[in-house]
Amino acid sequence: MKTLFVSGTDTEVGKTWVSCQILEELRKNGHRVGVWKPVCSGAIEQDGRLVWEDIERLAAAIGVDSNDPELVNRICSQRFMAPMAPNIAAQLEGSEVLDNALIRGFEAWEDDADFVLVEGAGGLLSPVSDRLLVADLALKLNAPLLLVAENRLGTVHQTLATVEAAKNRGLSVVAVVLNQVAGDLDPILRKANENELQRLLPGIHLLLVSHAGALASPSQPVEYASWFRAVEDGLNL
Repeated sequence: MKTLFVSGTDTEVGKTWVSCQILEELRKNGHRVGVWKPVCSGAIEQDGRLVWEDIERLAAAIGVDSNDPELVNRICSQRFMAPMAPNIAAQLEGSEVLDNALIRGFEAWEDDADFVLVEGAGGLLSPVSDRLLVADLALKLNAPLLLVAENRLGTVHQTLATVEAAKNRGLSVVAVVLNQVAGDLDPILRKANENELQRLLPGIHLLLVSHAGALASPSQPVEYASWFRAVEDGLNL
């Protein structure tokens, strides 16, 4: 399998939306895809059952039934109810996040997918367990990193800080997605953020998302499959 790890500069920046766009494009091009969300917190009750919206959307993107418990477990085996950091949400349920399951779970796709997208929870330095941050997972999975940042005031600093933190941990950042979450962003600020990130991150591909729009590259077309990398040397356990 080839893997790509999707993380962000913060929570609620559009990681799941971007992940779904990539997965749907890979499927459209005939690739077998899987998705692994190591841990998820924040459930809602719907039709008498607990639903994690990120998992529902990821399941739809790869064309599987989110009502099938086995398939849901293949997407995310550790799920907690409270909308908090996963380790805190687990504590509230008298439980804990199991590190080994965070790292090993994506291997369930080995026989059924050529490309497996891994989506982290929260920002790159958010805790996922009492011992591991999101960045630690990406490093242990030996996966290249795609970062999603919200296009807003302050995003240049936040993006540069996150890229620097990733590189200091030995992670390879293949792309940054500048995502316009708000519909009323000042067009001058939007363009300034784009120009500054292109200038300050010359070796990293920048993609843009307008509000409710699709992924777009300001320079040349992108082949998403090229961002994925085979885990040739196994996991860094």
